[in-house]
Amino acid sequence: MRLFVVVSSTILKNQKIVLLIVNTNYFNFLKTMKIVYVLSSNLVCGGHIVVLQHITRLAARGYDVSICLLNDNIPASVDSFAWFPGFSSKVFHLKDFPNSVDICVATFWATAFTVLKLPAKYKLYFVQSDETRFYADERTKTQVLLTYLCKFHHMTEAKWIVQWLQENFGHTAEYIPNGLDEKIVYQVEPIEPKPKDKLRILVEGSISSPFKRIKESLEACQGLNCEVWCVSNDGKPSPDWQIDKFFYKVDFDTMKYIYSSCDILLKLSSVEGVFGPPLEMMACGGVCVVSDVTGYDEYIENEYNALVVPNGDINLARSALQRLISDQSLYLKLQKNGIATAESIRWEKSIDKLELFFQKLINQKDRENYTNGNIAESFYQTLFKIPNNDYLNIDLQQTNDVNALKENVLALASQISAMESSKFWKLRKLWFKIKTKFGLSKE
Repeated sequence: MRLFVVVSSTILKNQKIVLLIVNTNYFNFLKTMKIVYVLSSNLVCGGHIVVLQHITRLAARGYDVSICLLNDNIPASVDSFAWFPGFSSKVFHLKDFPNSVDICVATFWATAFTVLKLPAKYKLYFVQSDETRFYADERTKTQVLLTYLCKFHHMTEAKWIVQWLQENFGHTAEYIPNGLDEKIVYQVEPIEPKPKDKLRILVEGSISSPFKRIKESLEACQGLNCEVWCVSNDGKPSPDWQIDKFFYKVDFDTMKYIYSSCDILLKLSSVEGVFGPPLEMMACGGVCVVSDVTGYDEYIENEYNALVVPNGDINLARSALQRLISDQSLYLKLQKNGIATAESIRWEKSIDKLELFFQKLINQKDRENYTNGNIAESFYQTLFKIPNNDYLNIDLQQTNDVNALKENVLALASQISAMESSKFWKLRKLWFKIKTKFGLSKE
């Protein structure tokens, strides 16, 4: 979307010319609004790739977009994100969070409470999955769940997440689908010639994340006439895993060389928001076998542009691989349709939607009454005091200490909410700003 200022003229009966003068300051404000995405790390992963697409493309349209990096051990530098082509936005740590931020975006559950505590006009939660599924322990699951209960503006990349947020938490989320960057991901010459007598299968994902099911994917390849490559952004394979070539922490710009060197991508994740590697593999001329994980149907259609198998069924995954090895006509059909799918999905339309969504937020007359981040964290600490063996059957009456803490937190929440909405508090904050700006003393 682009904004234009139109100046028109009308000639009246008395021959006077009236010019319609449009004040461009408003449009300039939209273009210079300050947007901050908050990230917990600089890990090379699908979620961060999407965020960096948002940032670089909004910046290219003239917006002031930057990253707040919560991990102080990672340098607050453009170089920390050098793995993403063309990234040049400002990076800073939490202690250097700027004033007058218009939109602040939480990008992961671990950034949500922080965003709620930051002094931004509009606070947005970019939900990329049901992240409770990332963890086995109930305490962490509960902390993640609390972030979904908090009041934000919401956006997401998947239709299933739009429905999930509405049905489970009553949130309305803006749908901003992911795209494919054809300037970064495209078919190139293989880094190593493909075997003439067998197909080369690529297994991709974080080995350290069990829900990526890298070990199970490698098991599905066993017994087949194939060569197996593996790439992981976190974690390394066990010595007894049968892998012909392994790649570790590959820059995003380099992935096209690996995709283009392989014939099949096997992606059997049990947890995803919307996975990007299958679409990238299609763009590089490969064919995909994937699980029916949440979000797969954003662009995959079984037997049309990929083969889809039930989540967790290794035997059916092996059978799907064997079909592609044995049936060249099936392989060529899926390859052709996969390329067409990749060519139809681009980032520009999605960034148009994102730009419009941000402008709608700025145009709102009334701001959202966001959850107080300090109170949300205090409530989690209340839950944290409950013994492990009683955690799943919480009874806040079981100890005077826990019950008293709960009452204090709820009372504090009520008091702060009433105080912040009062005219006195608003006038007090205005007076404080005036004193700060003009250096007035207490007297």
